Amino acid sequence: MGMQSFRKRARKIAYFGVVAGMFMVSYAFGQAAAPAEGAAAPAAGGAPTEQTIDPNIVVKKVVTGFMSDFKPKATGAWLFQWPIVISFACGIGIAAERYYTIVMKSKVNMKKFTEQIIKFVEVKDYDKAIALCNASPSGALPQLVKAGLEAAKRNMGTRAVQDAIDEKTLSILPKITSRTSWVSVLANVSTLLGLMGTIFGLMYTFAGLELVLNPKGKADLLTSGIATAMNTTLLGLICAIPLTLLFQYLSQASKAIVDDIDESSVRIINALSR
Repeated sequence: MGMQSFRKRARKIAYFGVVAGMFMVSYAFGQAAAPAEGAAAPAAGGAPTEQTIDPNIVVKKVVTGFMSDFKPKATGAWLFQWPIVISFACGIGIAAERYYTIVMKSKVNMKKFTEQIIKFVEVKDYDKAIALCNASPSGALPQLVKAGLEAAKRNMGTRAVQDAIDEKTLSILPKITSRTSWVSVLANVSTLLGLMGTIFGLMYTFAGLELVLNPKGKADLLTSGIATAMNTTLLGLICAIPLTLLFQYLSQASKAIVDDIDESSVRIINALSR
């Protein structure tokens, strides 16, 4: 519950900060652009002029500016962008390890495996049942069932079988659920680092506006400063969204395995108790 509360508060702070930053940017841009508009001379004869902007040029300019902020510059965007990239890389690494452990290593065909084990248990053929468990040594359920079968083979009683499975469960389940929450934590860290970089970029831009007297220079500084500040938020979201989706997938996968283990282990314990 504590981690969930932290995530909710972090998201609310991030959203509030972005909205507040956009309001500040809109106000500052209006203040800087107003003198420049007043000083602009009308076109000859007072006729309005139209200018067509090529979207490809704009996109190329955005991408170029985004990539250039990874280089050390006075605006300091790189101080936030590289930690975001590192957080993303760490999150991807943890997610890959969790995917291997949860989906590829621990997961087996629970229904088919359980039915085969129950058939062997009903005829008291514990050796074949244990051999079936040994065929999937990395699976979570086969390890649990094997512990119960070994206890049943030694005629230790129903209570001993239950205790053996419970003991094995306590050692296996943490391996399935551990470290998964770090993927979500690193997603939140990426978002918050992007927001922090945006706030720092806006503060840097506003401080620079006081030193520029030329209205056109103020507008240019504000435009370039806002673009640089927004790049950190964009990078934070680019990194946070995939990590959030991966966390949700891994959480559902681990929950499905735990539920299958609970259901199958109960069925096998009941079969061993007969």
